[in-house]
Amino acid sequence: MGKECENDADRFSGILEKPFCIYGAGIVATSVYTAIRTLYRKKPLFFLVSDAAEGKPDENPYEINGIPVKRMSEWKPGKFSAGSRPEYYLVVAPETHHPAITESLHSLRIEDSRIVLFTGELENQFMEAYYSSLPGCGTVKKLLAAKAGYAQETVAMKEIVKKPDYAREDTAAESAAGLAIMIPHEAETTAARKPDNLRVFQAKCHVDRPLQNPVQNPSYVYPIQVGADLTEQIISGLQDNQGENISCKNRNYCELTATYYAWKNCQAAYKGLCHYRRIFEIDDCQMRELMNRREEWDVILPYPSVHYPNISTQHLRYIREEDWQAMLRALEETAPDYFAAWRQLVDGGEQFFYNYNMLIARAEVFDDYCDFLFSVLERAEALTTPKGWERADRFAGYMGENLTTLYFLKNKDKLKILHAGKRWLV
Repeated sequence: MGKECENDADRFSGILEKPFCIYGAGIVATSVYTAIRTLYRKKPLFFLVSDAAEGKPDENPYEINGIPVKRMSEWKPGKFSAGSRPEYYLVVAPETHHPAITESLHSLRIEDSRIVLFTGELENQFMEAYYSSLPGCGTVKKLLAAKAGYAQETVAMKEIVKKPDYAREDTAAESAAGLAIMIPHEAETTAARKPDNLRVFQAKCHVDRPLQNPVQNPSYVYPIQVGADLTEQIISGLQDNQGENISCKNRNYCELTATYYAWKNCQAAYKGLCHYRRIFEIDDCQMRELMNRREEWDVILPYPSVHYPNISTQHLRYIREEDWQAMLRALEETAPDYFAAWRQLVDGGEQFFYNYNMLIARAEVFDDYCDFLFSVLERAEALTTPKGWERADRFAGYMGENLTTLYFLKNKDKLKILHAGKRWLV
């Protein structure tokens, strides 16, 4: 396997002083490319991608920001001069693809010493540096770093903290004072739950592939089985078909059925969503400090991806044109102010996009976001052909990513937004 590059600016600067290419042309690659271009004033010779599988369309672009995108079949290192041949190959793609990509590069006689694997951690480091450099852009790490001595405190806290304050059980006295913050056990029913301070749901489905390296989630993350209405198999004590729900729509809505559950049934002061394979890179100690400083933020979002030429091209890979038009019509009918904002963003060439429908937000923000999101999606269902409830594809989940992006871009000046990295669970 190729080498993983550490968070060492001098070392990475040395790599970028040599000719390099980026293996990948998806959202991870374009986002990291943007960071490299901004922070180091460097650009790759080209982007390199795999050839399309036989019988499938080639969805990769042929250039990104004026830089060519080469297919593997086009790239024969021995046929190019030294000046046009990369010294380093930066593999910027989801870690699940790293073994196959490394094998492909080995077939071209590229040595491991010239292959730099961008892990999720390294991607987060680059995006943190990039977004921290943008005026007015808040990040979790930048906020936490503002507290003197926090780094030292974190080390000590990890040794002594078993369960953070926001997750402790309430006492009778606290309940009487209206300060109850008990987080209930997964198996408790909705009716039996008491309000909690923070609850982030982790969407899990019975069809999920097993993780190669299972990890211990932070204590504020609670698994919820999505699509529970569609199977008799139980994989979590909490299911999205409890209380008021749209569990039966999971094949279309994906993780958003958990978001709907949280909206209608969870009374937490702060609530959110992550995935069985993607969680926020925020540990218990960091979350403790964030909750101590909650007057300084309204919502935490993952670092947005950067799209070329703009975010309007995103739907071409995931949403049928007919569905796209249905979403825009639904947006115009149900939320005309957001429709006007969307037109402005699209026409203005907006590049930042919030993937995965992940967030942690103050309850008032979360609920307002859900009211907007699900009203548009419900109308879009009725406008699609065939109707949304007659289908079994993920169109509503993909629409949700676009609507999530729209909501927070439109309200970015009204909300105190922080950004955080996401951890990929392979």
